[in-house]
Amino acid sequence: MKTKPILTGLASALVVSVVCALSVSQASEQTGEALQPEQGEATVTQSEPESETTVPESSVEKVGEVEAEATEASLTQLYSHEILGKSAVTLYVKDIPVVTFLGDSSKAKAAAGTKVAGDASIDETKDPMWRATTVAAKINQFQQSGANADLVRVIWDKKQKTYVIRVQDEQLLAINQETILPKTTKDVAEDALKITNLLRRQLGEDKALTDIPGRPKPKIAKAAKNKNAAVRYQLSGQASWYGGYFHGRKTASGERYNQNALTAAHKTLRFGTRVRVTNLNNGRSVVVRINDRGPFVRGRIIDMSRKGAQAIGLTGSGVAPVRVDVLK
Repeated sequence: MKTKPILTGLASALVVSVVCALSVSQASEQTGEALQPEQGEATVTQSEPESETTVPESSVEKVGEVEAEATEASLTQLYSHEILGKSAVTLYVKDIPVVTFLGDSSKAKAAAGTKVAGDASIDETKDPMWRATTVAAKINQFQQSGANADLVRVIWDKKQKTYVIRVQDEQLLAINQETILPKTTKDVAEDALKITNLLRRQLGEDKALTDIPGRPKPKIAKAAKNKNAAVRYQLSGQASWYGGYFHGRKTASGERYNQNALTAAHKTLRFGTRVRVTNLNNGRSVVVRINDRGPFVRGRIIDMSRKGAQAIGLTGSGVAPVRVDVLK
């Protein structure tokens, strides 16, 4: 007597299940075409790095994807483009531009294509795509290892005489005229520090570095022979400076810009005019020669070379109030 209700309930459940299954089957047959994805519809989407410039889909390459994580967005992307006629590749980490690798000009690259095959291994290390791919692979390996992002550091390398970003004891990349911050500060040291902090943040480390161990102190330029030169008139305003990215490029006067020379840019002063620039924050001064035009920013009256900026302690702050004595 006790089993009868149980068997009846079980039988009822089976009947309901069969009826539901038949209903679903019939519905599927009627709407089968609607449930199938349309021909050509993508099942996996490829994320593209965000930037101020629209990135052509064909120009983005993902590096170091793992089969087990094929559905996840790649950690690194490479964006091939040009900067002032030079081939360039920008490395993105989690959709943020971290470092740009510069190559030869388009004309030089085309000429290089006529070299014999035996020279390819010599030139490939200069190719921005090859360099970017190598660094991207190392970053992916580091992330997959689960290591702490605080291990990403930057130092001044005395042997290479440049700033080097390292992961523990292994060099990741060296910062120089061909390896820069995407929005360069025009200062190699500042670029190196910002690239390091960007990379640390994208790999999970929130603590930013504030200085570079072993960073060389700027040398103070001597300009004693011009100290007592007669002054025609004075100007006052803000001074800025420009450096590495423009090194070797032509100035408005036709000269090649040399960041290690005592020169400066002014909007109107005649090329060759010598001026004494005094940093009003610290009283330090230096005499420089005008050979370029600029700066074209409101409130700024002179744009100094890196060496000139170092002489008056301007490289750290970037801008400073100055007095400009136009000399006879």
